[in-house]
Amino acid sequence: MISLMNEKRFQHWPANKLEDVKYCPVCGSENHNSLESGLVDWMSDPPTGFWKMITCSDCGVAFLSPRPVESSIADAYRNYYTHTSNKDDLVNNRLRRVKDYCSEKYYSVANNSGGFADYFVYVTMRILYPLSAYFDAKSRHIFKIDGKPGRLLDIGCGNGEFLRFAKKHGWDVVGIDFDNKAVSEARSTGLDVRLGSLITVDIGGKFDFISLSHVIEHVYNPVELINSCYSLLNEDGVLWFETPNIESFGRSIYSSCWRGYEPPRHLIIFNRASLKKMCRDAGFMSVEQKFHGLSGLYMALTSERLMHKLTARGSILKGGLRTVVKFFRVCTLELLQILFRRRREFLTIVSIRSSRASSPIDHK
Repeated sequence: MISLMNEKRFQHWPANKLEDVKYCPVCGSENHNSLESGLVDWMSDPPTGFWKMITCSDCGVAFLSPRPVESSIADAYRNYYTHTSNKDDLVNNRLRRVKDYCSEKYYSVANNSGGFADYFVYVTMRILYPLSAYFDAKSRHIFKIDGKPGRLLDIGCGNGEFLRFAKKHGWDVVGIDFDNKAVSEARSTGLDVRLGSLITVDIGGKFDFISLSHVIEHVYNPVELINSCYSLLNEDGVLWFETPNIESFGRSIYSSCWRGYEPPRHLIIFNRASLKKMCRDAGFMSVEQKFHGLSGLYMALTSERLMHKLTARGSILKGGLRTVVKFFRVCTLELLQILFRRRREFLTIVSIRSSRASSPIDHK
């Protein structure tokens, strides 16, 4: 790894813009252990490092320490992929067209507006469970909610991709993001997107659905964020969020090459128990985990890319054998996350602000 770094431009984060984290950002414990100490941000140009991830001995979450001070973290997002519509995606153009076709049919039926051909695709996807679980997660399960579409807030909306989708299906949408380039692109498509954070922006009124897709791992105070979301929801309102899982099989398999680390943007990597406790402490009566189908494939393939970059020269596996081993790891990871909920790559959580025993969302 070191020799490869010497061939590249490589920089360290300025020492005066770093801070040590003495207490767990989730539970406040002082007890922690080292998890990874040689992490590199390969998504930056030039790459930065070395970053250290430590794990809380009490609640089990992992967090970056030292980490960039909050006033400097924007520097880590200069070339982040949410600036544009060309997101971090493994799907080539031909497969993307197939995916777009299937998603249009699937969501037409999910929205009770499909024809015969749409139902054929829908039923096929339902039979192929990982595919239906993929499309359900990409829609953030909005079609599982009882009643008509209401007011929706997407925090960390990026370029507004999900907002455009929700608006198409009848939701009154508002987005918020701290990145000026992402906000500008979202606004260029006619979306109501505010620049800033929940603390700095008045978004006006309450919402029926709030989503945070891969956002909570980027924030300095996740407990405060969950509490704020609870206060912004109407009764029976839904909080949907997703984040990498520190207890995933992928982290165990790929170690420092695991895609979920992404330092220094990912400040905290959660486990299922910590997220559920945060939600219940905030007042949510119903907290359920969903399944993001094919996320094992995505995380495995992106982790394989990084592993190949770092180990290609020294690997004893060549050509076809290397491909076979890679194929086995990728397929195994997807299968394992279907079988073991606690060890999935993504923690996809749906929380309901409700005083009733029943819930307005399907808990499959």
